[in-house]
Amino acid sequence: MRTFHIFKIKKDYATLTKNNPYHLFKMLNFIHNLDHENIDIGANLFYKIMEKIDTTKLDEKLYQEYKNNMNYTKFKQRHNYNNYYLKEETKLILHNYFIVLTSSLNKPTFFKSLTPADNLFICDFENADYFWLQSITNELVKNINI
Repeated sequence: MRTFHIFKIKKDYATLTKNNPYHLFKMLNFIHNLDHENIDIGANLFYKIMEKIDTTKLDEKLYQEYKNNMNYTKFKQRHNYNNYYLKEETKLILHNYFIVLTSSLNKPTFFKSLTPADNLFICDFENADYFWLQSITNELVKNINI
């Protein structure tokens, strides 16, 4: 299982780090691993680079897109997609400034649903993996068109 943290980066910071996201990942990883004594410093830095996510709108969008899919369930702002044929078990939880997505796949179904949003940066802190969502969805679209 992989745990992806999805952040909506403010436009200025996204522009600065679009071609070299390593420094953005290092900063988010640093904030993620801060101890409780220094959490205030990390919170200030976090809110300077993050844009608030419209969770109400995104929650409704996800529900409308998947409500007729038998693999989908929802409870409050928790969305689950379990496709036993593809061996996908994915859980998406919405928060005001980030989304936590846990999945058995490297490219879960919910990635496609999040693509219209700009400046979404994805981090898998455990595996030191990071990427802009737009870059991976462009790759998914290319693979579909082949």
